[in-house]
Amino acid sequence: ETSSFHPPLHILVTGGSVTLGTKCGTNPVGIPAPGGKEFWVNTPCTWASRLQNLFNEALFKNKSVVKVTNIAAGGASSEIAKVVLEYQLMTEEVKKVQPHVVIWSHAPNDAQESDMNAIFYTHLPGFVNAARNLNLCDEQLPMVIMLEDFYGYEDYSRVNMLSGYLSKLSSWYGLMNVNQANVINHELWSNYDNSTRISYILGSEFELHSGMGNHVGVAWTLFFNFLSAFTDSCTDGLLGVGIPASSMPLKFLGPYDESGSYRMIQSTWQTNQDRARNHCSKQQMSKERTEPCTYAFMANAMSGVNNVAELQAKMADVLKASDGWDASGFPKKQPKIGWYASKHGASFSLRIEVKSDTNFLTIMSMKSYGPNFVDTILNISVQIVRKGDNQQALASSSASYEITGYHETRTSIHVPHKFELPGGGARAGDSILLDGKLTSGAYFKINGLALCSF
Repeated sequence: ETSSFHPPLHILVTGGSVTLGTKCGTNPVGIPAPGGKEFWVNTPCTWASRLQNLFNEALFKNKSVVKVTNIAAGGASSEIAKVVLEYQLMTEEVKKVQPHVVIWSHAPNDAQESDMNAIFYTHLPGFVNAARNLNLCDEQLPMVIMLEDFYGYEDYSRVNMLSGYLSKLSSWYGLMNVNQANVINHELWSNYDNSTRISYILGSEFELHSGMGNHVGVAWTLFFNFLSAFTDSCTDGLLGVGIPASSMPLKFLGPYDESGSYRMIQSTWQTNQDRARNHCSKQQMSKERTEPCTYAFMANAMSGVNNVAELQAKMADVLKASDGWDASGFPKKQPKIGWYASKHGASFSLRIEVKSDTNFLTIMSMKSYGPNFVDTILNISVQIVRKGDNQQALASSSASYEITGYHETRTSIHVPHKFELPGGGARAGDSILLDGKLTSGAYFKINGLALCSF
């Protein structure tokens, strides 16, 4: 009822190309796509944009009380999203906002991962931890929501397996778990051969990137679940009932483990809480935000590196030589923006001056089933020149790694490859020399690179 809501309720959305809005304007009745674009991405027709509008129009008389920021990127899985959140690979504007709510929406890409055990035991818990740590010093926020939106993936056994994982994960961490697929699945299954009926529900055929109908449905399903949670919480408060809070904030609960014990759960929980409180106490005294990376970028719209000129500018300060590697691609249509190798033996050399403790190298690269990805191998060599070593890298501070570009899963996804730096890492004043060479194949894509403390 007032205009004094400041700051607004911030909701951060992560996901892949479905969440980004690919084909979100398609529909069988000729409704113009909001924003004037029918096929491509990041337009007002996405469910994220519609969710913001529902909140502000239905509850707050068009006041900007709720702000939804969509940092989805094509091909992004939970594993990639964890890296984006941990290393803050976002625009400066987005990094300044500490979200009150984070919505996970990576089901379409996670369901196609080859190692489903890694999804359950590593990638999903890793995402939850990274999301909660966006505001480490608030012991309740951000609230994390797992959204399983509908996606037309034919291998239902994998979809069903992922649904079970999300249910178990949400139960463990005390998260809201919203399943849009459950809202429409029975109607879709019973009309599987009726393309007209399917199109009126999804706005498209039964496919991965469904149309306007599905985006409208996801927005309303999320809105309903938000309202249900709000009203239940308020009612419980008025009545003096509800589930009492645990002795330690759920935010610091550690991941489940195949061989875990109750004592280990309690010990990890306590350790996480103590570490967070110690960190926040020091941060409060210094009043300075610590940047996790000495150098990092990821090529997509929400990172601020989304066209050839922006990627070239990001590489300019560190690129010392390049043969057969170029910034190429487009912000929206294929091939997407990235650092591409275009011939066998393509090579590049980077020199990064270290600003803070740097212990890990992470390279985000594309894996695909296409013929140009078959047998592709990228060799990465790293040397650390210690401050005062007269520019000579010591053998103990050198290492090499290999990254392959092909997989048999019939989709193209970006995958982070994380390596521990040699010699105990680099310190402020050191230099990191990084050389890449395509030793097999004639095509490769790097979508991001990060040299960070953890």
